[in-house]
Amino acid sequence: MMHVRFWGTRGSIPTPGHRTATYGGNTSCVEVRTADGTLIILDCGTGIRELGLDLLRSRSSPHRIYLLIGHTHWDHIQGFPFFTPAFLPGMELNIYAPSGFQRSLEDSLSGQMQYSYFPVKLHELSSRIHFTELEEGFFRIGEVLVETQYLNHTAPTISYRISSEGTTVAYVTDHEPFWSTADGLFQHPGDQRHVAFLRGADLVIHDSQYTCDEYKTKLGWGHSTIDYATDVAIAAGVRRLALFHHDPTHDDATIQKLETEARARAFAANSALDVFAAAEGMQIEVIGNGAQTTVADGSALEHRSIAGSRILIVSDRDQDITAMDQVLQEDGLLMSPVPGGRAALDRARTLVPDLVIMNATLPDGSAADFIEQLRSRLSRPELPILLLTDGRAGAEELRKTAIVATDYLATPFSPPMLRTRVRAWLVRTAAANAPADTPPEFSGVAADVARSRSDYSEILRSIPLFRSLTQAQLDSLLASSTEHVFPNGHVIVRQGEPGNAAYIIISGRVRIMEAVPDSPIEMFLGELGMGEVFGELGILRERPRSASVLALERTTCLRLSEDDFVKTLQGSMDMATELLRVLAGRLYDADRMLARHAPDPLTGLPGRRAFHELYRRLTASARRRKASVLLLALDVTHLKDINDRFGYNVGDDVLRTVADALIDSSRTTDLVARYGSDEFAVLLLEAGANDATTVLARVQQKLQTMAAGRGLPLNVECSFGFAVSQNPPETADELLRAADQDMQAKKYRQVP
Repeated sequence: MMHVRFWGTRGSIPTPGHRTATYGGNTSCVEVRTADGTLIILDCGTGIRELGLDLLRSRSSPHRIYLLIGHTHWDHIQGFPFFTPAFLPGMELNIYAPSGFQRSLEDSLSGQMQYSYFPVKLHELSSRIHFTELEEGFFRIGEVLVETQYLNHTAPTISYRISSEGTTVAYVTDHEPFWSTADGLFQHPGDQRHVAFLRGADLVIHDSQYTCDEYKTKLGWGHSTIDYATDVAIAAGVRRLALFHHDPTHDDATIQKLETEARARAFAANSALDVFAAAEGMQIEVIGNGAQTTVADGSALEHRSIAGSRILIVSDRDQDITAMDQVLQEDGLLMSPVPGGRAALDRARTLVPDLVIMNATLPDGSAADFIEQLRSRLSRPELPILLLTDGRAGAEELRKTAIVATDYLATPFSPPMLRTRVRAWLVRTAAANAPADTPPEFSGVAADVARSRSDYSEILRSIPLFRSLTQAQLDSLLASSTEHVFPNGHVIVRQGEPGNAAYIIISGRVRIMEAVPDSPIEMFLGELGMGEVFGELGILRERPRSASVLALERTTCLRLSEDDFVKTLQGSMDMATELLRVLAGRLYDADRMLARHAPDPLTGLPGRRAFHELYRRLTASARRRKASVLLLALDVTHLKDINDRFGYNVGDDVLRTVADALIDSSRTTDLVARYGSDEFAVLLLEAGANDATTVLARVQQKLQTMAAGRGLPLNVECSFGFAVSQNPPETADELLRAADQDMQAKKYRQVP
């Protein structure tokens, strides 16, 4: 048995008022409690505010809450800043959601809690919050089984199927039909997967935002009609259906009318389905029939990056290719367009696509004529192929190609929905191809599809550095090369290791970082993408690696041995010249970067700009660990008077002495910077107010000793202030301002 209570039933935007008093005006939020007391919250629209207050009033309020978010569109997360339990110490909040486009789950939630929009930031909340990004699959919350599946929406969105002790509740919003149908027969594979996901559920809470007439002008917006929600529930043998995500324009009378029509539709289909419109405050005891089936395979907790995946676009429509290019490039996908089926067969050998997008009608034939040839040529019978069909003749095309195509999308298509559809299939394919015994620490393995030596040659010919090589030279270069795939976050080469190989990036992106000696700081040197080379300097200099290279996403590299690389370089003046151009460009970029962050020439300390960047990196780690930081601000007293009386040489010696005293008085993990002409800043990690007194006393003692030892004709004095934060802000401005105010207050107290 499960207890279900609706706290928010509206979609898109809250609509409070007398016209929505019965069914409610708050956006999506549903409470689910299992028989063992586990509390699961589905979405955190504005309805979660009242739920949070109710939990505080309850004596049996749990200290561990599971929040499952379908996606991070505004109406599904806007209530989170007002969820009072998140502010309480001792509360544990576990948040699950699909990863969005180019943003993490944590970034999406914290974005609406910046000071520009809300007075409290996410990292300032007192509860313990854990974020988990989901894919399709399953995971468990105690004894509760949670299964997930991607929906058809304009952003990555998943549905939840929650099962416990023979009772199943499915939460399905926001979702659009994969294919328009008026007869309740679902031919599209996506609709069939959707029905299978809902099959046998005791309660389905389903998106039903539009009427059929409204949907005609809302194609591609990512929502269902009442008729579709009813039909899929009937097809899936669901016991009860809650119409949900009510349109903001639908008042209570309209929703009641639509509820009546949905019931009549189920009755006309001779179905025992119980249909009702979800209303705020409604509570339901869901009792299962004791049977509990599973529909998902693989772990939903395993993140599968799609960046670097290869997409073959088969179309002669320039406008479609342009639209795909604009949305798919944002995910780091590698796209290769060809105009027809025969060109696709030729290109597939060298590209080895992970997914194909193909027009149903091509200049040289029908897509159905080429799909099986394409899969056969690549020896990949399960290669996902998304077919773009004419919306007017779509039903006929669907019947003709139903056996061979993986997915279908009517044209004109919605670019955001194409993007989510592509992402879903790439993730599914990655899950299906993943070896069952893949170790958690992944050190780079051979590529999914083995390429021939001629395939490698074709790839290198497209890269300027190798374009001038003859076939014999290419064969020499590739004599002992190997292809490797590295997951997001993997260190491909590590600083200090022997430089015995060069790498060519075939797909993906990497970041180059250099560790600063005797410091926890890593210096950012740049990023490289497809067609670029790294590791060649270690070979040419015959020295260990001078920097580390980190995969920013799933990255495929061709590894060239030292001997093959040097031999080919020595035999090709054109390649050597092109490599010089590459290195000269990197040197120019590095000089520009160093000019921005060059240390202060007088003291050798980081300057103002570098201080702010280093602050962000160091405090990001402190926030994750919930560690406090201490910021000291120091001004050299009467520096102008010292320069006027003793000259600038003495003034410079004073500044150097202060810098040296600060370095000697701090730890190697601390950040010391010259912030202005006579201003210094020190950031101490995992330190508090008590440490400020100790450090400042040490600095003053060092100043006296050093000034005497260096023969300075005066005592060096500094004004100081400090600020402490248990949750350091993202920028240093707030702490610097507080430290300066503390300094000014101390100066004021010293005035007689």
